Amino acid sequence: MTILRAHCFGCHNVEKKRGQLDLTSRESALKGGENGPVLKPGKGSDSPLVKLLAPGSDPHMPPKKQLPDKVIATLRGWVDAGAPWDAGVLKLLTRETKSEELKALPASYTPVLAVALSADGKSLASARANQLLIHTLGTTNRTLTATLTGARDAIQSVAWSADGRWLAAGEFRRVLLFDAKTLKPFGTLDKPLAGRATAIAFTPDGETLAVADSPAGAPGQVHLWKMGDEKPFASWTAHNDSILDLKISASGKLLATGSADKLARVWNLTTQKEVAKLEGHTSYVQAVAFGKDDAVLATGGADKEIKIWNIANSAREGSFSNRSAAVTALHWTTGGTNLLAVAEDGSAVTITDIKRHNGEQSSAPGTERKLSSIGDVLYAVTATADAKTIFAGCHDGSVYFWEAGKAAAKLEGK
Repeated sequence: MTILRAHCFGCHNVEKKRGQLDLTSRESALKGGENGPVLKPGKGSDSPLVKLLAPGSDPHMPPKKQLPDKVIATLRGWVDAGAPWDAGVLKLLTRETKSEELKALPASYTPVLAVALSADGKSLASARANQLLIHTLGTTNRTLTATLTGARDAIQSVAWSADGRWLAAGEFRRVLLFDAKTLKPFGTLDKPLAGRATAIAFTPDGETLAVADSPAGAPGQVHLWKMGDEKPFASWTAHNDSILDLKISASGKLLATGSADKLARVWNLTTQKEVAKLEGHTSYVQAVAFGKDDAVLATGGADKEIKIWNIANSAREGSFSNRSAAVTALHWTTGGTNLLAVAEDGSAVTITDIKRHNGEQSSAPGTERKLSSIGDVLYAVTATADAKTIFAGCHDGSVYFWEAGKAAAKLEGK
């Protein structure tokens, strides 16, 4: 059960169903997919589920990974034994743990996991471990003016409301709210959060906050709160695994999510109904970003790919495949003129002149310009509207910035 869940369920589940195959229940596994049954209970060596794991098999499963011989032998033995199904173990693997106890973060753990620029471009919020740092951005200097505390765990996500009223920070099972003008605590949102608030976003009017709730090993939820309310007015299961990014379009009509289940989805924010399911990444979708309108979405994955999608027909219009490492964050500037991307190896790029191809795929949908590399993991990125100044959060605890194409520099103070 552990092997199936770790290596098979991501592509072969009731929603994704690659090759029309769902392996998340014994009944559906025995039914098989478009090429017939994959399990022959009592005959491990003759079962396609086992045969396709062998080196050199075509097709090969998992597509880009070779499982160890010991793991394959375990699966073969399981099928030889009749492929007994243990739903209790699966439930244990995915259950919501209520008794998790938070401990103090190690002093050496100081990654900047999230950055956000205020709508007026005058303040930058960066999440450094369990503190929220506020830098005031002047024409010649960038000064650390406030350090906001209160988080019990590492802050995963940060968002300013466009109307200048609110600042929010998502951590483990809580979202901290601050008055954006005074930076005083305003309150917290917690129920019914069951995991880390891995991504948050305000609607353009500042009235609603969307929160990605990602319990470990469980389906990812999206919750919508009206500001001032204690409980969300809408909640739904968006993915079979953790949600790694969430964005709201400039019009406020659409919400996009990217997940560890290798899918990106687009939702109607009013009805909470799915508008598009974007399928094509071979690993986690770690970043999403809307273009200047509700027509285009960019996605970035642990497969080192950036893809451009036509939301209306869920078609891939282009891709950037020459990444050197997993894409960790994307930011599309206001007006849709610049797409920014950062990666696990510290590399950063700006992509301009992104062209629409009316649903036809293109390997060159835009022009890339590399920025000076940091050499450590970059987790988050944002920029001024004209993209002349770009900010990125790094694993080493610093916020780096690039200005007018110059080499990266660090923000003042910690």
